[in-house]
Amino acid sequence: MNETTNELIKRMHRAKLVPAIISIAFGIALIIARQSAMEVIVKIAAGMLIACGVGCVLVYLFGPVKDSSQFVVGGFAALIGFLAWFNSGFVVSLFPIIAGIILLMNGLSNLATLSAPGFYPNRGLIVVFSVLMIAAGILILIHPAAIEGALMVVIGISYLVSGIFDLILLYQVKNMLMS
Repeated sequence: MNETTNELIKRMHRAKLVPAIISIAFGIALIIARQSAMEVIVKIAAGMLIACGVGCVLVYLFGPVKDSSQFVVGGFAALIGFLAWFNSGFVVSLFPIIAGIILLMNGLSNLATLSAPGFYPNRGLIVVFSVLMIAAGILILIHPAAIEGALMVVIGISYLVSGIFDLILLYQVKNMLMS
């Protein structure tokens, strides 16, 4: 390999290492301390909303262009951020409900698509998966608290696996450089 290729691979290695480690740590946190980890994430997002909202209001007040929509959007974002910050447990409890609604709507949408004229070679498979998605959505909506923990574990496992795969990829790239 030439020098530019080696340098490019080394830069990629440095750029992927920290996110891979953060992904693993985040995955472990979601698996072990589901509620606490999600509340921290909600507080980080709420802080970002507050900062964005305050920034928009400040730009409106002190900027050269006076666009009232910027003031309204900024105030609304800051308000939502403050509400989420002080009610992070409630926001976390909404995640399974949102997931249930998405599954339900996706399953219904798939079934509606089948009613349109056209050729669907896997019609039976689409019907089966659509019905399963609708059933899962309804189950989640009926028992959101029971599903919340499982949902966080699945998300945590996906972050953990993603981080591990990134580290394996980096190890393989490093071995490739050595040879």
